[in-house]
Amino acid sequence: MANTAAKPATPKSNSPAPTTTNHTEALSKAIGARITLTTLPPHSQTYTGTLFTACATLNLLALNTSASPDPASASDSGDYHLIPIPRVQSFHIAHPAPAQTPPLAPVDTRRLAAREASRVAALKEAAAHRGKGVGAEAQAIYDALKRVNIPIRWHNAEMIVHEAVIVSPPYRPEDCKGSAAKVAVLNQVKKVLEGERRKLSQKGEVRKGG
Repeated sequence: MANTAAKPATPKSNSPAPTTTNHTEALSKAIGARITLTTLPPHSQTYTGTLFTACATLNLLALNTSASPDPASASDSGDYHLIPIPRVQSFHIAHPAPAQTPPLAPVDTRRLAAREASRVAALKEAAAHRGKGVGAEAQAIYDALKRVNIPIRWHNAEMIVHEAVIVSPPYRPEDCKGSAAKVAVLNQVKKVLEGERRKLSQKGEVRKGG
């Protein structure tokens, strides 16, 4: 006899999550339209602009986020953002594309190159200020000192402050060392470190006294 036991129902969604292919197809039909687009977390961002292109080969779209781009002005280079299509969470069309295709504005490659160089430099600087093999508490103390514009860098697990004071784990005022010729700098670093540790302990980011 055939097994007639009921099988558990599989829930069906009336609106399945869009795939990259669906996004690419939909975006390719919206070129020239004014759209609002949101990228996926954890670094989710929302952009509003005119869709310049959506390339299925490169999986990239170009969005001109100028506030009010004038399609009649070919001299308006716009403010273009290149966004990977797989990073698109959702988008909607705010204003459809004009009936007539506007003339293509020139892309300011120097501005794009400058923006890229600036972003790369910022990422390198951020990486240089992340301690290797240190805990979250140590990094919180380091970041607090950096926020008050104290020159600081990592050397292994030690913090080098003003290129004159060495702060060793667990990074308390008594863990600061400096030469006899830099006593004033040493005392200043101890005082600032003590104050910043107090603030962090009140937030629960470091342990009191150690």
